[in-house]
Amino acid sequence: MGKGLVIVFSGDGKGKTSAAIGCAIRMLGWGKKVVYCTFFKKNSGEFKILKSIEGCKFLMFCREYPVYPSLSRKKQFHTLFTNEWNKFLKMFQNVKECDLVVLDEILIALRDRILADRDIISFIESATERMPELNIILTGRGTTKLINKRASVVTKMRCVKHPYPCIPAQKGIDY
Repeated sequence: MGKGLVIVFSGDGKGKTSAAIGCAIRMLGWGKKVVYCTFFKKNSGEFKILKSIEGCKFLMFCREYPVYPSLSRKKQFHTLFTNEWNKFLKMFQNVKECDLVVLDEILIALRDRILADRDIISFIESATERMPELNIILTGRGTTKLINKRASVVTKMRCVKHPYPCIPAQKGIDY
């Protein structure tokens, strides 16, 4: 029996989600099962494709993120995210067969201290105990030494040049 990998795509550069989607598509191309879960995103072109591919279970949780929240809004958001995270955990307990789970943008919750690294590691340990060959991808702009230590592969995307804020995000390129 093989051992699955834990892969982290983090950093301030573009390509984290694209890399995760590439891995998901590759896995699906081999007839494997994928659970693709995205956090903090409302809409993106790849969602339509992922939803339509046989073998891919596509999930969205906590679709919005308050950019500049007030203290009361921040507390409300933490409660909302905690509820969404618990919904995801409960849903994933019902998954019986999976080769890859992608937690797209989950590291933002870690970066902003909405979720602790021990929560993510607990999920990893629980999921891989049930499915030892499960591969897990975590994406987002934040990671920790503990997450990186637990990971098999850590890639940090670094922004060298970017047109923002002069050129707005473009459909098909950025979302």
